[in-house]
Amino acid sequence: MPPRLLAPLAAAAVVVAVAAGCSSTPLPGAERSSVPPPGPDGLPALAQGTCWTGTTVGADPQDVLKLSASTGVPYLAAARAVADRPAFSRGTSCSDDHAVEVFKVVRLPKLEKKIADYAALLRVESPLFATISHSVAEACMTKNLARAAARTGLPGAVMAPALPAGAEVGWAPAAPAQWAAGQRVFACTLTWEHPQSVRYDSVFTKGFPVSQRTCIDTKSLAFVDCARRHDRERIAFIEARDAVAAGAFPGPKAVRNGPDGRYLDVPDAGWRRLDAACTSYLRSISATKKLTGVANVDVDQWPRPDGSFPIWCDADTPPDQHSLVTQGSVYDR
Repeated sequence: MPPRLLAPLAAAAVVVAVAAGCSSTPLPGAERSSVPPPGPDGLPALAQGTCWTGTTVGADPQDVLKLSASTGVPYLAAARAVADRPAFSRGTSCSDDHAVEVFKVVRLPKLEKKIADYAALLRVESPLFATISHSVAEACMTKNLARAAARTGLPGAVMAPALPAGAEVGWAPAAPAQWAAGQRVFACTLTWEHPQSVRYDSVFTKGFPVSQRTCIDTKSLAFVDCARRHDRERIAFIEARDAVAAGAFPGPKAVRNGPDGRYLDVPDAGWRRLDAACTSYLRSISATKKLTGVANVDVDQWPRPDGSFPIWCDADTPPDQHSLVTQGSVYDR
């Protein structure tokens, strides 16, 4: 199989935290609603299907200073940890424009004793926080994403749908006051830089605006609106940080120079597994039979500045066939 080359393109998707080991379970009793219900001590409660403004825990330096003093975590470390962490202080109807949607709520029963103190959620460089991050990210995957991620054969692989610039799938713990009041839960979130009424469930259906899908015109080496002519659609990515760290997938040292440019030296069997994972996801969101899932890596971002190792999944023709130029999105269910 020839090396797969991905020409430099502007980033159009974001990467969730890697997943690994520790088990996690959905929070029982979480119901879909649009306005956050009251929780312990009258604080807003995190619940599946609730939406929020974009206020962050780190918005007020004085609040961060108090948090630092109460947890014993140095101010700068606390400030970095909560800089972009949702405060979940003001709910809003999901039918209105919102910055944050909680599409799932999970808890980590096996780690509850270790994370009773919110300080553990501020020490983001610690091994414990890495375990928390891995576990929550894994739990936030839908069944189809988790099934596809398992097809990769990579340890700790996490898969997420491709999103437009300004949108991000991630997670966050309950806010400090909520945590202290007994809400020891984690929110799986869809965050919009510019508030919108678009919901996470729609990402996997034809209800998501075609203009916000990510398509590629290989000839012009540009991302384009999927309503325009294109020969590839970026549908998902696989985070391979854990696999690279474990030596189960090639790291930066495996980047080679070839006659057509630089490429990542991955065994053919590895590409076949990744293609199978991408195809598994494609079949879950599309009825198309003309395209398949094709995995590729941008070696110029291997790793990305944030330390992640994304493997992109495109809906495309197989690497050894001519590209099919089309219009519209493969998301048709």
